[in-house]
Amino acid sequence: MKWGWRFKTEHNNLWKKVIDSLHSSRVGWESFNFKRSLSGVWSNIAKVFINSKVGGQPLRNFFKGEVRNGDDVSFWLDPWITNEPLKVCFPELFSLEVSKKCKVSERIYNNGEGQILSWAWRTSSAADNLADEIQQLSSLIAEVRLSDERDKWSWQADSSGVFSVKLAKRLLLSENSAVTWFVMDWCRWVPSKCNIHAWRMEMNKLPTGEALRKRNIAIGEITCPLCFSEEESVDHVFISCRVAAIIWNGVSSWCKIPQIYAFSIKDLLCFHEFLRVSDRKKVAVQGIIMITCWSLWRARNKFKFSNSPVKIDSILGEVKALGHFWFSNRSRYKVVDWKEWVSFVNM
Repeated sequence: MKWGWRFKTEHNNLWKKVIDSLHSSRVGWESFNFKRSLSGVWSNIAKVFINSKVGGQPLRNFFKGEVRNGDDVSFWLDPWITNEPLKVCFPELFSLEVSKKCKVSERIYNNGEGQILSWAWRTSSAADNLADEIQQLSSLIAEVRLSDERDKWSWQADSSGVFSVKLAKRLLLSENSAVTWFVMDWCRWVPSKCNIHAWRMEMNKLPTGEALRKRNIAIGEITCPLCFSEEESVDHVFISCRVAAIIWNGVSSWCKIPQIYAFSIKDLLCFHEFLRVSDRKKVAVQGIIMITCWSLWRARNKFKFSNSPVKIDSILGEVKALGHFWFSNRSRYKVVDWKEWVSFVNM
């Protein structure tokens, strides 16, 4: 979503010009250009804005153009005069449009004496049959006045109109706020204690400092005992804590997978589902994530109650050793060689 915002607001950057050149097409009328025949990062980004919806509205509609000179806002494809693109409000007129990717400045311009509307229909007879809709559209944009300033964009999900990743996350979480249930996919090859720990972790039932304070249990300081930088919550201990971040980086490098990154415990427990790897490796990574969370919590408890120092190498070593022992003896993939496990090849 951040790259989508940059695409709309960074007008003269070279990367945007490259994207426009590569993905310009005579078909596919979307506010975020992408050519379906081309795969890659930008196609995936554009599909997020087109296919993902919040409150029934696609994400593209949350970027609204504020017309100044009209050179950067698409007349039909971008939301600007309404909260939806005009192609959605007037589909029949849009079907008659010759230049469906035209800018606002190509349909509205000032001649010094007043505002001029310039239409380009495929057939004048068909346009005559839709005279009422043309009149409605003309009335809608009658108050628009172009200036010499450059067009701007606003983020409609917040009153400030300025996009940020934090506000985008808040928007997405608001869509899921009504759905409170989550069925965790239990891992069969790790012991029940690890599965139950992950289950309690996702339900926010672990006795962190924040949870104990909410239960009116006086424990004094509730700062994270691992990094001493923030209040100790489940999300902090297993996701945003500096120690956890280093451990997840180590696990990602060891398993040769993309960097493990999550906004929530649910994201963390579902991370393996989105990996483009073999089923065997998915099953292994699922269990490794659970074991890592269990070992991290054990290290936290040893430090808090026994004053044992937290050592990153010790936690990673425990994860690898326990993972190999349990995976070799409890999974359907029997007899995994230790060297193969440590190097994580042929998984």
